[in-house]
Amino acid sequence: MKDYKIIIFDLDDTLIDNLENVRYAFKKMEEYLSKTYSEERFNAWYLFDKQFWKDFYNNKFSIPYDKDDSRFVSYVQSLRYKIFYQNEFDMEKALEINKLFLNSLKEAVFEIDGAHDTLEYLAQKYTLVIATNGPSEAVITKLEKINCLAFFTYIFSSDMTKNKVPKPSSIFFDELLDYINFHDRSKILMVGDSLNIDVAGGINSNIDTCWFNRNNEELPEEYKPTIEITRLRQLIRKL
Repeated sequence: MKDYKIIIFDLDDTLIDNLENVRYAFKKMEEYLSKTYSEERFNAWYLFDKQFWKDFYNNKFSIPYDKDDSRFVSYVQSLRYKIFYQNEFDMEKALEINKLFLNSLKEAVFEIDGAHDTLEYLAQKYTLVIATNGPSEAVITKLEKINCLAFFTYIFSSDMTKNKVPKPSSIFFDELLDYINFHDRSKILMVGDSLNIDVAGGINSNIDTCWFNRNNEELPEEYKPTIEITRLRQLIRKL
């Protein structure tokens, strides 16, 4: 196995159980809007949210602010609620809901089994980095909630890139490496649960990858991660 120096971790669904985290925030949002929560409505939101961000990254929305404007990120995040709730309220209300939703994401955070023990061990041997497409403002709180913040030297999010570029873009990884001031890609391992985001992003950037295959899915032929694990603790043995 290679002598890695840097291990980059995805956050949601790699270290944090994002499904339960988002479910909690959605319940809070529904309560605030006097809606009746149901699993059907939550599933609809979860699928909608994933599609929304795909559409956004494909430039399907018109945003009234430049990407370097401080209002850009909160506007994009808030636009989700206006669309999902079919314009029941104006953007000012949507901005309020966005604050509620983001704060709720910080309240109830659920650790993926083995995250703390694995990170505690690896932090003694490697420099650990978070690389996420999620909002940077929520990352620190999430890591604090699972008592893992101290294990990371750097935290990097797509909203910290110059043009809000997400994984799997190689531009995201170029800016990440500039941020941590480390450019020997042969000494870096990217760990994440998503083949088309984390693994593809690493491959696109000539960085070794570890696919965290939580659900024991079959590996499609087009993806060739360097390492595959089904439990986080397995990473310790693999390295």
